Amino acid sequence: MANYAIMRIEKRKLGAVGRICRHNERLKKEYKSNPDIDLERTRENYHIIGPCTNYRKEVLQKIEEAGARMRKDSVVLQDCFIGATPEWIHGKLPEKQREYFEYAVRFFEDTFGRKNIISAVVHMDEATPHMHLSFVPLTKDGRLSSKELIGGPKGLSQLQEAFYVHMSKRYPDLSRGISARVTQRQHIPVYMYKNADMLYAHYQELKEAVSEINSLSLMNNRIEAIDLLQKYAPELAKLKEQSNVISDKIEYLERSIWNERNGVGNYGEDKKEKKKIIREKNRELYELNEKQKKLEKLISAIPYELFEHIRQKELIARRIGGWER
Repeated sequence: MANYAIMRIEKRKLGAVGRICRHNERLKKEYKSNPDIDLERTRENYHIIGPCTNYRKEVLQKIEEAGARMRKDSVVLQDCFIGATPEWIHGKLPEKQREYFEYAVRFFEDTFGRKNIISAVVHMDEATPHMHLSFVPLTKDGRLSSKELIGGPKGLSQLQEAFYVHMSKRYPDLSRGISARVTQRQHIPVYMYKNADMLYAHYQELKEAVSEINSLSLMNNRIEAIDLLQKYAPELAKLKEQSNVISDKIEYLERSIWNERNGVGNYGEDKKEKKKIIREKNRELYELNEKQKKLEKLISAIPYELFEHIRQKELIARRIGGWER
């Protein structure tokens, strides 16, 4: 099985910077939406660059110092994920893992400038060690331009190739990560999988709760059922928004599989490995889609007015409580 050097980059506008900071720097008290985070191990996280506890302030300061123009819809931060095949990175001692991430940071320093990097933090408190690196997309002549530095899908693919070339000089046993243009995985955010998995784990009790509120059961039973549904109402509402996205991606992956089978797709020498990955992603999406269908059937059985009422009530309770799912 091939081992991969993994690098992904997401464009972020100013409104998303605070959320990225809270996640990367572990500034929240709870992470209900990400059960992989073990807060007891957060002390094992470490910075290659940083720490910075206020990305927004740092972003605006760097833009001001550069004298760059910023529009309301400007991309002000590039949010980068750096990792490797889990088995490969887990097979290294902690100090060797750190060397891997330090070497990866050098690529970003050489490519985008050390002064533009806000933070590079390694997370050891999740299932697999990985790094989040954030930088402001400022050009050498002081302009704010993600388009010029990264470009579109083609530019990103070239950047990923350059990252692989850099990493393979020290780690020749690694292959280039499969392009997101092939798997389309970047269009299925991790939270969608986690949201569906979390709700599906409680499928039976949610089903019983829906049955209780739609029956002539005792008042106490109905109140308990509504309380349970309220607890998960915001996540259920999110799930309703996911369906079209998942369906579109399944269709895309089915076309990719058809192309591979008929020799239309041309992904190079490791075509067999990529074909396997496309099939795996397709299977993951089918499983996600099946879970969603069952959960959506439950949601549709809840009276709309009641569902909206308990959803809003839970959102208010969470804001007052000071935590997010």
